[in-house]
Parts: sequence; structure tokens; C-alpha cells
Amino acid sequence: MKRSINFLFVLGLAILPMAHAKEVGTTRVAITLMAGPYSDAKQAGQLPSNTAVEILERRGGWMRISGRGKAGWAKLYQVRTGTGPEAQKSGESLAILRNIGQTGRSGSQGIVATTGIRGLSAEDLKTANPNPQAVEAMNAYRANDNTARQYALSVGLKEKNVPFLSQGKK
Repeated sequence: MKRSINFLFVLGLAILPMAHAKEVGTTRVAITLMAGPYSDAKQAGQLPSNTAVEILERRGGWMRISGRGKAGWAKLYQVRTGTGPEAQKSGESLAILRNIGQTGRSGSQGIVATTGIRGLSAEDLKTANPNPQAVEAMNAYRANDNTARQYALSVGLKEKNVPFLSQGKK
């Protein structure tokens, strides 16, 4: 019995520093910090890319971070956790256990999105205006048959004719 108590005591002492360990990260891009964990919150400042930050809290697809004397909420994908450019882990120490069960709001309406990203609203679609110049600019990037064929050959693909599937009765 005494051994079990001693073991649990030593185990508790070993885990205690991990529970209080700071989680750190680096901003992937220049970001605008928000006052709350949702996209329509007030702006709370900006941080340039590659800024070392401390991760204070996670909520759904958002992280509350601080760095360079500024603090606020950033989208999860904007922060690389860990130290160094190759740190890609999504959680350090007991961060995963601390955050189980938490959800985030992607807007003040309370819409839950697991990634913290929202698409276009119905109002955005209603008020959208066509932009022919942008369409023309995108057409400049379109590949024609000859360009596609040349690229395929340059990477070792071989052309093969495949017959169309017959259309069955519906």
C-alpha cells in the first residue's frame, strides 16, 4: 500500500511540470489578432509572420496567443506549434487533454465550425457582383491542350486513348 502511495506521489511530481509547461509557437503568416475567438470580433492588433508566440488557450479552431506585447485570438492554421520551423505537432505536453470538449464559435451568431473557417453567407451571395477583369486574369493561367500535353510528356506520362463509356438505359 505504501509503495502505491509513493508511486502515485512520484508520478504526480513528474506530471506537474508538464501541466504548467508553456505551449509555444510561431506565426506562419502576418496575422490580425482578434478580441474574441470568432471572425467578426474586434481587431486586437497585428503580428508579423515568424513571430514567436505563447499559446495561452485553445477554443475550437482558434488559439489565444501573446507575442511582442500583444495578445488576442488567431485562427488555428495561422500558428505553427512548437519551436523551430519543422515543429508541426498540434499539441505539446497536456494541451490535448486540456482542450477536450471545448468548441469554438466562428462568428457571433454561434455557428460552430471545426476548422474555424466560414464560407460565404447567403447575404454575401445575394450582394455578389461579377468581376469580368478577374475572370480574364484567371483565364491567363488556364492550360490549353498543347501545354497540358507537353507538361505530361515532360514528367514521363504517356498518352493513351480510352473509349467513352456507353450510356446505359436510365
